Amino acid sequence: MKKLLGIVVLALFIYGNSSAQFTPEHHYLGPSIGLSFLGSVPQFGVNYEYGMDLQNFGRVGIGGIFRYWSYNEDFFDGHWSYTDILIGLQGNYHFKLETDKFDPWLGLTLAYDAGSVSWDGPGGNFTSPTVGGFFIGANAGARYWVSPTIAISARLGFGSLSYGGLDLGVDFKF
Repeated sequence: MKKLLGIVVLALFIYGNSSAQFTPEHHYLGPSIGLSFLGSVPQFGVNYEYGMDLQNFGRVGIGGIFRYWSYNEDFFDGHWSYTDILIGLQGNYHFKLETDKFDPWLGLTLAYDAGSVSWDGPGGNFTSPTVGGFFIGANAGARYWVSPTIAISARLGFGSLSYGGLDLGVDFKF
């Protein structure tokens, strides 16, 4: 099994009939792991973009974004649990550079943030409220292409609901 996985990974690095830069009419999909500035816990995510070339504007990627994080904390004699899910749309402007290895962008995100809070402890009169709502954010990021179809990505995002995060990931171009 390990040998088969190694062959598949090697084939992905070697294969490439497209350039290693952000290009129109290609899909970009990949997982990310990050640090949410809320609670300083790991967040897990997925990013998707479809590349387009808009006349008189430049290269744009539109797609979706998903993030999940959860953490717990002890407070007095009880235990608080927080869970958060963010699902949304993104639009990114990609800067054209002379190099095929580096792909920087600036973008906007419109998402819905669904969170919950629960209490486990004495008193029992606490409700479990939901938190979140619509989210508007801005992000900046870049991809570094290690092959024509695989890139390492980094994204720094800020937005409403006091949300911010730093994500690292891998993106696959197809």
